[in-house]
Amino acid sequence: MMISVYKDADYLAVYKQRKRILWTFWAATLLYLTFSLAWWLYYMSLPYNDSMQTLPKALVFIASGVYVILIFPFMSIKFGRVHRYYKLLGYFSEGLKGEEHNYFYCFEEKALQKDNVDVMGCVFETWSKKKSEWMEREAFWDKEKKLPPFDSGDYVQYIVQSNFIIQYDILQKQALEFQEEDEDVEIEQETVLETEENSAVQE
Repeated sequence: MMISVYKDADYLAVYKQRKRILWTFWAATLLYLTFSLAWWLYYMSLPYNDSMQTLPKALVFIASGVYVILIFPFMSIKFGRVHRYYKLLGYFSEGLKGEEHNYFYCFEEKALQKDNVDVMGCVFETWSKKKSEWMEREAFWDKEKKLPPFDSGDYVQYIVQSNFIIQYDILQKQALEFQEEDEDVEIEQETVLETEENSAVQE
């Protein structure tokens, strides 16, 4: 049975978070505009060359600086990240998906982002009939999610969307035993073929 990495609750949670950030932004903007407008009206009401004209100018100048300093990183970093995650989850439900059956090898720490989301690499080994050799296949795992219970050698069925794993099913635990020699991964082909045949029969 396929296990879904993302639930409807995930989309709802990020939607609400995005909405709260937008409300905070609009509230701060409204407050800033109201403050500035009030002092501008006060400034316009003063006589020409009044000594108090400096006060509203200074206060609006300070308020503008504070507004830009706080809002710019808040919106460009926090909102930007939440908004991109929101769009990514929406894309997961609508975009094209691909299904694969491979042997899990290891998790690999990644100092990168995919679609502005921190990811963990899931390294699989797959047999290439065309090249008659084992090929490495890497899919991404969202670091916001708990790692799946993959062990080295597990035969895994998984569905990817934008190379993110969004569903998976461990068809057979530790179906293969990997042996590393001179940094090359060697796998007994007979065991692989037998595992794939057994999985096909079960399906």
